[in-house]
This record gives sequence, C-alpha cells and structure tokens, in this order.
Amino acid sequence: MTPLGAKCGSQDCGKDSPCCVRGYCNANAMYCMPFNCEPGNSYSPSSCWDTAHCVNANVNFGSSNAFAQIADYNGNPSSAAFISQFEPSNAKQANNELEMTLVKQSDGKGFGATVINSRAFQYGTVSTVMRSGCTSGGVVSSFIIRNDKVGDEIDFEFVGADKATVQTNYYWHDELDYTKMIKSPALADTTANYHTYGIQWTPDKIVWSVNGNSFRTVNRADTWDSASNTFKFPDSESYVSYSIWDGGSGAQGTSDWAGGAIQWGQGPFVMGVKSLTIDCFYKGNETTYKPPSSAGDDDGDKDSDSSADDDSSDDDEKSSSEKPSSSKSSTSKSSNTAKSTDSSNDDDADAEEEDGGDGVEGDDEEQDLGDDSKILAGTAFEVDSKSSDARGLAASVGSMAAALVAAYMF
Repeated sequence: MTPLGAKCGSQDCGKDSPCCVRGYCNANAMYCMPFNCEPGNSYSPSSCWDTAHCVNANVNFGSSNAFAQIADYNGNPSSAAFISQFEPSNAKQANNELEMTLVKQSDGKGFGATVINSRAFQYGTVSTVMRSGCTSGGVVSSFIIRNDKVGDEIDFEFVGADKATVQTNYYWHDELDYTKMIKSPALADTTANYHTYGIQWTPDKIVWSVNGNSFRTVNRADTWDSASNTFKFPDSESYVSYSIWDGGSGAQGTSDWAGGAIQWGQGPFVMGVKSLTIDCFYKGNETTYKPPSSAGDDDGDKDSDSSADDDSSDDDEKSSSEKPSSSKSSTSKSSNTAKSTDSSNDDDADAEEEDGGDGVEGDDEEQDLGDDSKILAGTAFEVDSKSSDARGLAASVGSMAAALVAAYMF
C-alpha cells in the first residue's frame, strides 16, 4: 500500500494539498480530477477524486449546469457537464452556446482553450452540434474522445487550411500513425455553419458521421497486430473534450498541416458548441466496462459491469486489446506499426493526402510556456523543457508558476 505522504516529484503531498500532478500538490479540481491526479504519488491513493462514469445526457450549452470553470468546480458532475481544463480560461458560455477563443499572446503565439467532460465515457454514441473556429490557416479545433493516461483516442479535427472538410483519426496507446487519417465528404463552411458530428464507439467498431451520414468505419477485427499479439483498437474509458489551439506556431510538420502561421487579422477565432448528446453503451447506468474473457467475445459481458464505486483514476486502465496468449503484447510507443482496414467512402489516396508528412497531425500541438517549461493542457501538467513538438490537446497557459498561481494556488 502506498504510504501517506508519498513523494510527488521533490515534495510530499500533505493532508491540506493531497493531490499530486507532475510533481505539484494541491487540493482543487485541477489536481484532484481523476484524469490528472496520480494516486500513487498523492497523500493517499484515495486522495484523488473518484471517476464519475457515463450517464445518458443531453447537454445544452445555454443551460447553467452545462459548464463551469475548473477553479469553480467542486467535483460534482451534476453541477457541470463540462469544465475548463486549466486557468486562465478562454472558454465561456455566451450567445446560447459554449464559446472557446484563441487569442494572441505577447510572443505572437496563440493561447486557446480546452473543455473536458466531467464524466468518463467508454463505448456508446456521442454527437455534437458545433462550428469550428478555424477561419485562418494555423488554427485547429478539435472534438475528441481521449484517455491521456493510456493514450487511446478517437477524434474529429478541423484545420484552417481546409474549411470544407473535417479530419478523423484514432490512436491506440499513443502509437501515432497519421496515415490512418481520413477526411469527411465536402461540407458547407465548417466555420460559418453548424454541423452535427457523431462518433459511435462499441467494443467492435468505430463509426464517424456528419449530419447523420456515416462516412467511415473502423472494425476492431481489422486492427489486429500479429507482431504484438494485440488489437490496436482504442478501448479504455476516456473523456470527451473540445479544444482550440495554435497549430501554426508548432513544429514545421504541424504548422504545414494546420495551414501555416495564423493570420491574426482574420480573427476572432471562436469555436462554438451548441449541444452534445451522449448515449452510453451500458444504457445510461453509471458503470464501467469489464473486458471480455476472450478476444472473440467483443461485446463483453454487460451484466457483469463494475459498479459506480470503482475508482478508474489509476494510471493503467483495463483494456480488451490483448488477445489471450503466452506471448507478451507490446504497449510501447511506435508510429505506423499497425495498419487497419477502414470501410470508407474516401479513396485510399485521400486517406493519406494531408497527413502532415513527417510532422505532427491533429491534437499533437506544441505550446510555448516560457523559456524553462511547458504545460500541455490536454495531458495536464506534463512538464517538458526540451521538446519542440509534444502530444496534447489544446492551449498554452504561460509558465508552470503562472499556472499554479492563476486559479487560487494553481
């Protein structure tokens, strides 16, 4: 059992600041929410708040309980369906929607926003009515299902270089294979028009749709990787999130993919979200998934779900990706190791047309946070003093010290 006051970086988290995140201790939501908190490094494993699991929901972002700033969030998911992931926040409710704005900082780079669901989600259907904020090249907007600790992700990504489509991709354990990106069919300007974007995620497939029309399917069976004896299919309990960020100031590959440097005169850059609907795979019960007993049992056992008392905030979450075998499955990071077969309306050439080359696609945004450190809002408090291109959702928040001060003791 982890001793009380376990090491959190160079310090010990005490009773008054029990939650550890990347070497820092505090008692507020930024630190204690399960998608950030490190149970093994906190004052005690129970210091981290329990994971709130999926319930069926229709979120209208014009309503009072749809959104809260993370500094105001008390851990009760009934009080806010979505929360900002960091402070200061460029997300707010206005004009009967959730508005997320990318603003120019003094260094000329963009500072955006990330908003994340207060409940975890594993399998089901999620759909949202939104418009992107990408009215200039370099601006990226995202609608994502992701587990930052495991590295599983299913996404929609919008780039200012292309207002007529949305890009889709999925990742397993942070294996960044950008060749799997596939675009939607042509759409009316995604920055000026609201469209309905949907993801159907079950134990055996993922289906992407726009305005009720499915255009891409990934079958779990097609993600089998014989070398690692593993289905490389995202299956861990995750969080739905939205973000807007500056891709134009990233590394060259990211900047090229996003459309180059932001033309600030084409702003403001505001992403608008009207609503979100979640239909849980487990019929709306607050439960979490129990992996199937064999690889062939893709539907799992719905009757043997764990109860809401389960704490899913551990770093390693259960996955049904591994096929029973005496060989060891690989969960290490490596790009382009598993090629899946997609059922899609797009040609194979289109699927690789604008994958960013040797750069980073999608939510792989690098954000400057001063000379000495970085915080990636999507991975929350991942400090990296060297990397010029790092994985994460969202937007920079100044230096680590500024972030810690910004929301009453961050």
